[in-house]
Amino acid sequence: MNAEKKAQKERIGRGVLGALLGALLGGAVIVFEDRTAGTFSPIFGVATAVAVFQGYRQLAGGLSKRGAAICVIILMAVIAGANQINCTMEVIETVDALRGRDFVEVFGSFEEIPEVREIQSWYQGHLLVLYLFCLLGSLPILVRAFRKPRARTKAELDEILLGKEQEKDPEQEREKPELQGTLYSFRKAWMKPVRVSAGGAAVALLVALVALMMLMPRLEERFQIRLEFGMILGIFLSFIPLMWISLTITRYCNVFQILYVRAAGRIWRVNLMKLCRVGDWETLPPARQAVVRDDILWELENILNGDLSACDSGAVTELRDIQAEKEDRWSWTISYETDSGSRKKLKIPKGYPDFVPVMGMERAEGPTPYRWLPGLAALVLTVVFLGGGFAVDRWRASQNEGDAPARDTHNLPEEPALPDIPARVPETATEFVISEIRFQIDREFQYSRRRFLDGKTGTAYRVYTQYGVDAADAWDTLTSHIHTDDPLYDRFQAVYSGEDLLAPLGETSRYNIVSVYRTDGTVCHTAAALSDTGALFTLEAEHTQAGQSLEEVLANLMYTLNSVRFEGPEVTEENYQTKIHLSEIRNCAYMAAAYIKTDHFGHEAFVDVYVPYSDAPIYASEGRAIRTEAHGLRVYASIFPGENAKEVVEARQQVLASTGQVYADGVDDQTYREDLDVACMLTVYEENGQKRNAVLYAESMWEGWYLLREITGLPEQIDEEYLPLLKELEGIFGLTMPVLEQLGE
Repeated sequence: MNAEKKAQKERIGRGVLGALLGALLGGAVIVFEDRTAGTFSPIFGVATAVAVFQGYRQLAGGLSKRGAAICVIILMAVIAGANQINCTMEVIETVDALRGRDFVEVFGSFEEIPEVREIQSWYQGHLLVLYLFCLLGSLPILVRAFRKPRARTKAELDEILLGKEQEKDPEQEREKPELQGTLYSFRKAWMKPVRVSAGGAAVALLVALVALMMLMPRLEERFQIRLEFGMILGIFLSFIPLMWISLTITRYCNVFQILYVRAAGRIWRVNLMKLCRVGDWETLPPARQAVVRDDILWELENILNGDLSACDSGAVTELRDIQAEKEDRWSWTISYETDSGSRKKLKIPKGYPDFVPVMGMERAEGPTPYRWLPGLAALVLTVVFLGGGFAVDRWRASQNEGDAPARDTHNLPEEPALPDIPARVPETATEFVISEIRFQIDREFQYSRRRFLDGKTGTAYRVYTQYGVDAADAWDTLTSHIHTDDPLYDRFQAVYSGEDLLAPLGETSRYNIVSVYRTDGTVCHTAAALSDTGALFTLEAEHTQAGQSLEEVLANLMYTLNSVRFEGPEVTEENYQTKIHLSEIRNCAYMAAAYIKTDHFGHEAFVDVYVPYSDAPIYASEGRAIRTEAHGLRVYASIFPGENAKEVVEARQQVLASTGQVYADGVDDQTYREDLDVACMLTVYEENGQKRNAVLYAESMWEGWYLLREITGLPEQIDEEYLPLLKELEGIFGLTMPVLEQLGE
């Protein structure tokens, strides 16, 4: 029994390669269908299952229980991977907070954003349906693989499996066949160079395609086009060369069950699997080979005597009237006459020692050479498909843009620059501190959370701050309101149009002002001052030309830019997590300024948030969120998108509720100031057996983006400095939290 099992054992290593190729082809189809058609067709789950099992069977030479289990694991993994790729690409395309982020960065590490959770939930349901259809497609194959073989009779076990004969009468003893012949078996080692060259090329192309799929967001950013239909189609078509290489491996290397026999002056092709269920001659022990040899010769003798064959159709094929067609270093190509009288071509790999099908052809005497042509041809085809896909996407992008040229924000158009603007000094001014940056503004302006309003003219001003930026990033911010595809867009002008983009402002900073004109009569100004340490102060103003003159607004902007004083530290990618410090500019004893990442300005930068000071702050979401604890108070801070502050707070409450530990009656207080666009909510939840009171507080930071803080009391850690810390926090945030104050009493 062990001998027969070993003889029928498939080649697992090659089978895994075949299953992977089939899985990748099926996964590519799932990704391609989702990204192009935008529909959900679970039938592709069935197709993927068939591709995986057929790929394994073709290269392994069979499918055992172990092979079926391997295929199931590969199938589950590739379906999950394809579904996750689709989910990640959908998130990058539709969620503003993640738009433009790297595929690798987003894959498997989504932010806690409501839109992301909705997309994930849909794709999780999609995955379950795909698994169900994969099961339906795999069920018939699995049933055949796990079906128990027919029980053999005692005579068969004695004669075939144990390799010995029963005690019989002399007349009942099995006779040796009278026909004699020479058997030529396939030697796997002789085709190893073909396996290595074809398999290595397939793996290299596969790795390149997977890497390209991950790098597509960066390519989109580099070429400023949408790589969608064309490139995905190119990647899909590029799997054709991979299948071509796998067919090369199959054609030359997967013939373990084929023997050629020269007997009675004829050549016969014998399929051992169909004749006696043997998958590989080389793995048979000598005793078993002798039995199989006799079976083959008995079958040939019966055919020559005109007796009916008891074997499956195709088990033994006579190659009549053989003619040479073609020969290369790896195979012979011959033609022979079939039973119907027609001629059929047959390619025989040169893996049969001392065999030659037709006189005059070269005899196989050693291993074949490496075969690089299929790999090179596959590489060329892959480049052609991908290049064609890229060209299609560029053409589609140009069609979508029409005749409008792509805007290069690092070069000014040929429009005259505005003249030097004198600063307008107001009668009285007030100094403000935002993000450890001091600046002055007309005292007559009404102030409300980074917003200023000139009540006399209706001109609105708004302040933004960034850290860790350079001149190019500053110019991106200055030109952020230039949208040439906006039907109301007219033109833009800049105060300074020099080659360096920014003009000197004092000794340690530079500036510029960009004005965007709209056809409805409104003008949007963006004024920015950049310090030598990489801190950027931005002041926007929007007004109508009828309401206030252009010169007056620019004069107000110049006055504020001249008053800017940068007092924060230099913040970089290397040090931002160590720059948390007590805010001296706010005269704080407990609250600290910390810095988190953001790319909401169109480039990566840092913004400051105020949290309780801690020597060991915890950063999350790749530096885009921070949490600190001190004296019984914990604060989590991050930036989220939303329509308004109320929506952001409620979304965070849903995140907490999804844990199943929030008390049903825990939300007993909620406030939303529409005029200020701030919101807070009290929630009560359980953490490690402890009851937690938390205040969720969101305030508008930029248009469509909100700074969310989750402020939680930790009763078991409260000390005498809890209340002073809480009072200082309330003063900075501009709110009172009675429920947290009661914890310290």
